Amino acid sequence: MTGAALALLALALGADPRARLEELRAHKAAEESAARALAAQEGSLLSALDAAEQGWLAAAAAAAEAEAERAAAELRLARARAEEAAAQTRLAGLQEELGPRLRARARQGQLGELRLLASAPSLADLVKRRYLWAEVTRHDLALLGEAQRALEARERARRGREEEAARVASLARRSAARRDEAAARREEHRTLLGAVRSARTLHERAAGEAAGQEVKLAEFVAALPPLGAGAPLHTGFPQLRGRLPRPAAGPVEAGFGRVVDPRWGTVTVQNGVDIRAAPGAEVRAVAPGRVAHAGWFKGYGNLVIVDHGEGYHTLVAHLASMSTAMGETVEAGTLLGTVGDTGSMKGPYLYFEIRERGRPVDPAAWLRP
Repeated sequence: MTGAALALLALALGADPRARLEELRAHKAAEESAARALAAQEGSLLSALDAAEQGWLAAAAAAAEAEAERAAAELRLARARAEEAAAQTRLAGLQEELGPRLRARARQGQLGELRLLASAPSLADLVKRRYLWAEVTRHDLALLGEAQRALEARERARRGREEEAARVASLARRSAARRDEAAARREEHRTLLGAVRSARTLHERAAGEAAGQEVKLAEFVAALPPLGAGAPLHTGFPQLRGRLPRPAAGPVEAGFGRVVDPRWGTVTVQNGVDIRAAPGAEVRAVAPGRVAHAGWFKGYGNLVIVDHGEGYHTLVAHLASMSTAMGETVEAGTLLGTVGDTGSMKGPYLYFEIRERGRPVDPAAWLRP
């Protein structure tokens, strides 16, 4: 679509053609970027999706970091402004105190002290006047010194405030650029994901690749070494059959085994269950164990695997965030992360598996009714 055509379409679709035009341009750029990503990853749709998602997640993290730096600079700027105001208030107070005294000295002129001393009626009064004059002079000089220091402090505070203001402006521009980049990356990933969902051939290719990733995941779990030194884990997991809590609240949307896609009729075999939990919902360990893996796995996004001993593992995938690390000991109910859509082609949900000596088993037989 040409720029002129985009402009005409924007005028036809909305009251604010400029904003609509920018939106259309961003979507067009995302489509072009998604097409390039597909072309660059000829052999793997999942790799293209994975690269796009990793790109926007990295951009979003950079945007959050830039925004945190900007917020910290705003706090420093507020402190700098307060310091400048305090310095100005102090300087104004000293100037108000010094003003009348300096004006009085100016009226007296250079011979003021001599006239004061010469008018003394006695020697004792002369000594007294000399002492008092010296004290007044000392006090005035101290005030002048303090005023000079207050002026210097005010100038330092002003320069600090100007530097912080410039830093805030620079960081604000950087934060805005990072947000724009993250939004563009997110749109690219959404467009690519939408293409995979809406085209049967792409959907079938992605489903086939997902099956391949299931095999790789099985090999990965089977190859996980026992964690820690000493005696192997014995958590009594086999005795928990039929009594495990769900890792997150929500209905099971797709069960274990053969699953038929309602739109395309394609058949896939699931090694776990899909729990339609709310985005951001807490995901918790179903039983005691040790974390055998906590990281990214292609096709599964953020994946946490808990080793429960005696050959049993549980897996939770597509997490938005992870709250644990490899090697950590967990109890039943320990927070593992939150529900998200990383690596997902079906939106936010929780994927849950139970494996017995590497072999997937139906979680329905293990979870509490």
